[in-house]
Amino acid sequence: MRTFFKHPLFRIFFFGILLGAALLIVYGSKQPELEDRKVVINDADLAHMIAGWQRTWKRMPTKEELQGIMKSYVQDEVVYREALNQGLDQNNATVKRALISQMDMLAEGQGSERTISDEDIKAYYDLRKEQFTAPAMIRFHQVYFKNEKDSTALVSTVASWNQQQLAPSEGLERATPSLLPPRMNLQTTDAIDREFGNGFANALLPLPAKQWSGPVSSGFGLHVIYIDSVVAEAPLPLDKVKNEITNLLQYEEKQAAKEQFYTELLQTYEVIYQGMAKELVNE
Repeated sequence: MRTFFKHPLFRIFFFGILLGAALLIVYGSKQPELEDRKVVINDADLAHMIAGWQRTWKRMPTKEELQGIMKSYVQDEVVYREALNQGLDQNNATVKRALISQMDMLAEGQGSERTISDEDIKAYYDLRKEQFTAPAMIRFHQVYFKNEKDSTALVSTVASWNQQQLAPSEGLERATPSLLPPRMNLQTTDAIDREFGNGFANALLPLPAKQWSGPVSSGFGLHVIYIDSVVAEAPLPLDKVKNEITNLLQYEEKQAAKEQFYTELLQTYEVIYQGMAKELVNE
């Protein structure tokens, strides 16, 4: 008897029964002409299931395990096809986003084939040179007056200090003690604003160097300023921004390729707007 169960014909017959039972459970008495609702499991499918089991468990499945594999396969296939028939893949945001992302990657790929030349980089730089500038930098001393609310009085103080040719170090001795830095060594306008508040650095830029000026207000109060030096904003040399421009050009070409791809794709569709959507489009 054991020899009979091991015979290849029995195995084929047994697999045939399992296959028939699975299909009967799934399809029942459905008409055979409904090809789109058929699930076919052939020898290749069965071999694929067994191979998948072996990769996971490092052994052949038992009879009961193979039945379970086939049942799961049929169930998954039926559920998947039913979801497609009901259009669930169109309304599932995750699936839809994944498909759109894949299309975006394909579209962008059309714009990544061309090599960016040195001529391209220089032309881009010449047209947008103002975008690639080194920020202005200022070196200065500041004397903070926390309790002084009258800016007019400080104007007189500034005039007096300049008349006396008061050194920056002497001016700092008259400041209200605080955590604010009394001097800043050649810092960018952004770095200065981080210390004293937005707009403070711009108020310093027009001040004359090598003399006392002010008062200049900040979120903390009033300050008398001594400008040591100012380095004006200036365009960065091309060699300093070459890599940045290359990345920008590659990005812009990908975006242009994607835009062209979808423009051409939309021309193959008829888009019909109804209701409020139609009103919005026609506005």
